[in-house]
Amino acid sequence: MSSSTPAVPDSAFAAMLFDLLQAPLRWHLIDLGLTLGVFDRLSARPSAATLAADLGLDARRLALVLDGLCAMGALTKRAGRYGLSAEGATYLASDGPLSLRPMLAGLSWLRHSSLADLLTAPVPPPLDMGDPAFWDRAGGSLRSFHRALAVPVMVACLESLPAWPTARRFLDLGAGSDILARTLAARRADLAVTVFDLPPLAERIAATLADDGLAARIEVRAGDYNDADLGQGYDIIWASMTLYYARDLEALASRIRDALAPGGIFVSFHEGLTDERTRPEAHVVGRLATALRGQDLSFDAGRITSALERAGFIDVTSRTVETPFGPLRLEVGTRKP
Repeated sequence: MSSSTPAVPDSAFAAMLFDLLQAPLRWHLIDLGLTLGVFDRLSARPSAATLAADLGLDARRLALVLDGLCAMGALTKRAGRYGLSAEGATYLASDGPLSLRPMLAGLSWLRHSSLADLLTAPVPPPLDMGDPAFWDRAGGSLRSFHRALAVPVMVACLESLPAWPTARRFLDLGAGSDILARTLAARRADLAVTVFDLPPLAERIAATLADDGLAARIEVRAGDYNDADLGQGYDIIWASMTLYYARDLEALASRIRDALAPGGIFVSFHEGLTDERTRPEAHVVGRLATALRGQDLSFDAGRITSALERAGFIDVTSRTVETPFGPLRLEVGTRKP
């Protein structure tokens, strides 16, 4: 552009750039609140001075931090005393009904790494799927994510399917947690629910279900979905953001088809990158740190639909579902009757 050519203002893009300056501060406030245990110390609605004495901090500076959390809606302030907002109590307290603390801790470590370091450092080895410590972190994060954000979206998708009311056997392939399974079991007494995952997660899911007396209600199967027995005769097989480790996507789709009852459906819920893998921003930017670590696994738009058609599924459909964690593609294929 010539220096004499007047620029065309783009206020939305300029506002986005300005907002980026605020975003790290917002996260640092939440992270500081989690680190100090602030969100679990407000039942008596203390003043800044009382809380500062408890934490060994300067009261004036702590008040500035607490006021910032109030400005964000995490806390409330009345007559100089602080308490949790309804949203803070729900998502940030350790005993909140939809607490996001495990997910926030896990994803902040992953997403807030130095991009400069990731860009210039040697690519690290692939994730060690046999490392119990990895699954301790991943399992808690997934359960938190499912309970607070994902499962309500998943249930709405499933209940929108024409096949849902008559389905009697359901498989959650690569479940990640027990939350969807127990939600569906509670909503559909006539539905036999099975979850399948790698052994470390399957063991954790089975233990959680057993603790709550649900072991007889929900079956748990363990293995690698590339070669393990998935079971047979399902009316619906569901896979949400879990097909990334298929060694051969078409071959896995064929195995899924064979595990369905005649006329049964497979439902995939994954992203679909477009514009030469530059859109949607939620997935391209949100998964950037993971991709720089050598795990650039997001699916291009149409990739899963193509795999289902090649595997012999019929009546394959695809539509976009807007979610709090970015747009996803709901892709459905039917096994021939």
